[in-house]
Amino acid sequence: MRRLTLTRQQVNQVAVSIKHALSYFYEHFIKFPFYVLTHPIDGFYEMKHEHRGLLRVATFYILLHGILGILEYNYTGFIFNTINPNTFRMFRSIVVALVPYMIFVVANWSITSLMDGKGKLKEIYMVVGYAFFPSVFLRILNLFLSNYFTMDEAFFYHAIQAVGFGLTILMIFMGIRSIHEYSVMRALSTVFLSFVSMLVIVFIGLLAIGLAQQIAVFITTIIKELTLRL
Repeated sequence: MRRLTLTRQQVNQVAVSIKHALSYFYEHFIKFPFYVLTHPIDGFYEMKHEHRGLLRVATFYILLHGILGILEYNYTGFIFNTINPNTFRMFRSIVVALVPYMIFVVANWSITSLMDGKGKLKEIYMVVGYAFFPSVFLRILNLFLSNYFTMDEAFFYHAIQAVGFGLTILMIFMGIRSIHEYSVMRALSTVFLSFVSMLVIVFIGLLAIGLAQQIAVFITTIIKELTLRL
């Protein structure tokens, strides 16, 4: 059998490629999101006007947010794992984790388009994606610590969860304000109207699903009738 051998030059090329990949990941997936977390006004300004943010980074954290629901179901310590295995569904868990934020992106874009907002749909999506950065890392930390915390230390577990969720909501608000160039009160009003718009979108979506189901049942019934008559 022929042995696979690498020359020193090839080894160096592989090492350089790995180094560049790690450097790229740290620069775009860790360093800049952390900069946005600690300097949200400057970070979101640079994301909008200097194009520092990347769509793939935002998508990475949004997807990781959804996948963490599955990991928490499987690996959270039994003391803190309150998920009912009889009702847990993997696909539903991902949908429930992601869909509300995607609806918020569309709702905020639709509202701010009518209120002289400067942000684009892509920029709103990136704001939400980067805002998941603190939540994702604190959830990963909690996933690890949940296997070592006791019930007496439950306060710390829930505090970490609350801090992660609070930082994400704060970053979304700061990002919306920055990319649309709004004042605090105007940003608050558009966020409120975005939630109202979300309810309208969900209502219309449920109506559409119900109508589609009725049409499907009607067509199926007709096909069955024709089949029986033939």
